[in-house]
Amino acid sequence: MGRNRTLIILFFILFCLMSLIIGFLLNGIIRTSWTYSYVVEPIDIINIVITTSVTIFVAWFITKQISEERFEKELVISDLKSIEICIESMLKSYEEGKANEKILASINQLYILINRFEKTISFKKIDISTLQAKFWQLYSTATDYTSSENVDSINLPAVQAYSDDLIVEIRKTIGKINSI
Repeated sequence: MGRNRTLIILFFILFCLMSLIIGFLLNGIIRTSWTYSYVVEPIDIINIVITTSVTIFVAWFITKQISEERFEKELVISDLKSIEICIESMLKSYEEGKANEKILASINQLYILINRFEKTISFKKIDISTLQAKFWQLYSTATDYTSSENVDSINLPAVQAYSDDLIVEIRKTIGKINSI
């Protein structure tokens, strides 16, 4: 928004200056020895047409390329955000004392989302081994209990710490994707 406002102000100032100069020239306030030739050379018309066409094509191509890249990044970032939401729902299930099946479903969903992200990002050459390692730490801690009814033996502070580490790693990965 700030950049657009600056460009509008600069354009307005330039427009005002050009209007003043043209007004002074037309009213004879500034005396010049310019002469105007009303002959239009064909090479000038060709030059203007070619320059305008190339400018429009380059602007269109660059805009299209940038918007496509941004769209791809937004898709990947939305995958990372869904991983973060899944982690938060899993932690919420722990805090609410939900059934073991719900917690396991959340962890399974988290695993599926990370695998999908890994397949999506494979062409970008971004190393996500740290993200995977953080997930497996969380997985081993979150599923460390003896029976399906006895989820009280889970070290909840460790699960929360590993979840936080995973969320931090997700946010670092978002930064890496945005810097590409």
